[in-house]
Amino acid sequence: MGHRRAPRSNLAAPPALSGLARLRPTTPRRRGAVAVALAATLAIPALPAVGHAATPEAAPAVVPEAAPAAASAEEATTYPPILDPGATAPDYFTPSWPDTAGNHIQAHGGQVVSVSAEALGVDAGSVVEGEEAGETVYYWYGEDRSNGYYGSPGVHAYKSYDTKNWTDEGVVLRSVSDAAELESSYFDALYDTVDDAGEPRADRIAEVNYHLNTNDAAEYTTIFERPKVLFNEQTNEWVLWWHSDGQTTPGGSMYARSMAGVAVSDSPTGPFRMTGVYRMPNRTNYQACISAAVPGQARDMTVFQDDDGTAYIVYSSEENRSLYIAELDADYTNVTHTTDVDMADAGQYAEDGRYPYLFADGSAEAPVRGEDFQIVKECGVLEAPALFQHGGKYYTVASGATGWAPNPQTYYTADSMLGTWIRGVEAGDQHENVAYNAIPEGGDGLLSVGDTRRTSFGSQSTNVLDLGGGRYVYMGDRWNSGAANSNYVWLPVTIGENGRAEMRNPATEDPARWADGWDESYWDDKGTGTEIWRVTDDGLPDEVAPGEDFGATLPDAVPVEVDGATSDVAVTWSATSFDERGTQTITGTLAAGDGFTAGRTFARTVEVREDGIANLAPGASVAASSRANLAPTVVDGNVKGKGWDDWTSSGYPRNSWLSFTWPLTQDLEEVVLHTYKDGSGATWPSTVAAEYLDASGAWTTTDVRVDLAQDAASAAPVATLDVSDLPDTNGLRLRLTTATNTWQSVSEVQVWGADDVVDLCRADGTTVSASFHQTEWETLPAANACDGSASTSWSTWSGSAGRDEVTFTVEPAQPGAVDRVGFTSTEGTIARVGVEYRDAAGIWHATTAQDVVPSAAGVPTSVAFEPVWASAVRLTFATPGSYLKIPALGVGARSTAVEPSVAARCVGRDKAQLVTTVRNTSERRASFEIRTPYGDRVVRDVAPGRTGQAVVSTRFTALDAGAVTVTKRGEPGLTAGYAATDCR
Repeated sequence: MGHRRAPRSNLAAPPALSGLARLRPTTPRRRGAVAVALAATLAIPALPAVGHAATPEAAPAVVPEAAPAAASAEEATTYPPILDPGATAPDYFTPSWPDTAGNHIQAHGGQVVSVSAEALGVDAGSVVEGEEAGETVYYWYGEDRSNGYYGSPGVHAYKSYDTKNWTDEGVVLRSVSDAAELESSYFDALYDTVDDAGEPRADRIAEVNYHLNTNDAAEYTTIFERPKVLFNEQTNEWVLWWHSDGQTTPGGSMYARSMAGVAVSDSPTGPFRMTGVYRMPNRTNYQACISAAVPGQARDMTVFQDDDGTAYIVYSSEENRSLYIAELDADYTNVTHTTDVDMADAGQYAEDGRYPYLFADGSAEAPVRGEDFQIVKECGVLEAPALFQHGGKYYTVASGATGWAPNPQTYYTADSMLGTWIRGVEAGDQHENVAYNAIPEGGDGLLSVGDTRRTSFGSQSTNVLDLGGGRYVYMGDRWNSGAANSNYVWLPVTIGENGRAEMRNPATEDPARWADGWDESYWDDKGTGTEIWRVTDDGLPDEVAPGEDFGATLPDAVPVEVDGATSDVAVTWSATSFDERGTQTITGTLAAGDGFTAGRTFARTVEVREDGIANLAPGASVAASSRANLAPTVVDGNVKGKGWDDWTSSGYPRNSWLSFTWPLTQDLEEVVLHTYKDGSGATWPSTVAAEYLDASGAWTTTDVRVDLAQDAASAAPVATLDVSDLPDTNGLRLRLTTATNTWQSVSEVQVWGADDVVDLCRADGTTVSASFHQTEWETLPAANACDGSASTSWSTWSGSAGRDEVTFTVEPAQPGAVDRVGFTSTEGTIARVGVEYRDAAGIWHATTAQDVVPSAAGVPTSVAFEPVWASAVRLTFATPGSYLKIPALGVGARSTAVEPSVAARCVGRDKAQLVTTVRNTSERRASFEIRTPYGDRVVRDVAPGRTGQAVVSTRFTALDAGAVTVTKRGEPGLTAGYAATDCR
């Protein structure tokens, strides 16, 4: 979450802009003996758990209680249950997570690091407090917000044996509230702030104070955010990085510095000594996303340690527009390419005089993208990174930059840290480059599943804790504007097919089991393992009929590939039939396999359809009474995610509508409206009623309606309306009314009807053109009439005299049987319209639709004619002294049992013949009647997929262009044109 601080003259405004990063835990492999507390080595008293000492001499000898004595917390056996009642709910920041002394844990924006007693070179009992014996101890580092957002005591640490019960280890990286504190023996031992004569080193104190003073009343206030820790087994040091920010001018922005700080210690519990505060590497065009970016910005950040010991820092840069990764040096205290110059001239701090070389400018000293740094996402407006690794794949979880407000978080993956990162696990999918908050439910790259508020269950990422065996714990913060009671959201992450990461909330997923908290047994039936897997052949039918039982066709086992090896694994299926038409999801659950527990799931889709019926909604122009920009989302195929709602800035309309219009008339059968629960209330209509567009262009009410119970405790309902008795129409409008003072939310609308007409204007491969289109001030080309959007138009308006005639040509990829056109003109005057078709030889012929007088402006015009076999269709509009403006135009092609072709040929020198070839495209043998201007013929008993031929000899030596009609018994005739010929 980015925070931005207001000027001091307006301190009531909430902070915002930088934010919360995170990190993955690291597990060192080996290390020599190390003192458990540097404080003991230096004979320096332990750090206070909360608050600042008022004077340099006030540093206490023991860790004091953080608050009035609290009763020791009961031993926890589960992680706290997480509910998301909404930020305004009184219990939003509960339950609090206490440490073993009963005090609220102060480790915000933090990270958990695990290390074994063997790696520390000490006995388990001397590392892990309590009666338990074991080798692994966990340290939780985070921001101490016990004083609120400002005046932080620094970085707090807690220790645990089981990651559920945490013992307070005090403040391990200490800030100051007054420069005089730096004269104490504690800070002198760390920073040499007092000379041998006992006199304060003023310059040294001022330099350190600039980066450690968190007092809101200080001249230059600093902030500590996102502390993350690495253990370096080569140096035997603990290295703490954090987002170090603050003011560069008195009273200025709290996020002007945009730096990353680093400190070291010989002990996990400190004290840590600050050794640097830096800007970080950038591409040279770092202002590509936003001109306000400054060199080397490093805000929300985390660190990551790879299996080979290489460490990286990950940071949000370019005003949070781009997310970077940079490799750290062997000591983990700087990046790999450094210089002795502060290239940003930003007041960086470097104990050893080395600063990061900021720009990938191609010089010998510069970092190289792909070798020393990489950008996870350019211009993505992301922060709060959290990294982990699974099965050789690297994951970066990231939050949108939305201040203190949580949002639907995304994630990226790569095969190497400095390689190419993609959103989710599917390269180039439809959600690859959409905004993080535009990924629909179930979309690749969306982390949370079942996150109805789209808030990542009311949290922002800070770390992913690896418990081993493919079990990962998402660590997030639930921010209360940085207040002390800001809480923690820990939730399980599972890794699915192809490495897909999914975070769920056990308390809402299975409240009977997890309402009081969850533990590691959550993963027992989730198919955990350490490798990436995929099902190579699901064996499912591509298409089934509504209500059809296809259980007998489902396989009992499917081939599963793991690390290049494939084996058959038993599978069970979530369904064996579907009643609803459309694309349905079926889930397979795998039995236990080599290296995996039982419970791996994979999802596939099955198309449920019946012959002659299709969903007509995606081909419609969609409009709404409010929030028109969201209207197209109700036909995007996602029946689970939020699509549209009728909220307005003036309140809740209670009477709204969604309309669907087509340039060609449609034979409607059924409407299925999927509502959406957008919060804790009943955010859906109480009544859905149908209206249709009549021949005059007026919306006509009907008695078709459905009432929905507005029970806030229930799931969002689905409304089904029978519209089969409505006349063929160019438009359907759904009137939505509610009895509840809230918005009405709709996920998806399906309009089922006859699918015997294809709109060639919008078909794949079709090209359209016009003899003229508007080019003055605004370009409104012909393609706008066929793009399915009512908001874009083809126009022939001109600042000069109007054009008397204009043509519009539609050329499909393949010829078709065309029998209708439709359009709506919204401006200008069209006197009449005629329709022509083009034959295989490129000759244009008139259809039976000539000199048709269209409807008035704004009213759909439907033009029908005898079916023709056309390679292209041309409409000629007469607009004497005027113009036209058409937002939607359609050319209707119907299915046919015959594909005809006709040619005139010469026999000898003085005789012309007509040759008609017919291909039978039906599934049965058929006979066809051929009617020509020179006589009729019958082509008998043509097998499916085969052709027959009829020859008609004439007495003429020359034939004008003309047409023949081919008819299969029981169907309309189909006219096909031929070119003129001269046999003389």
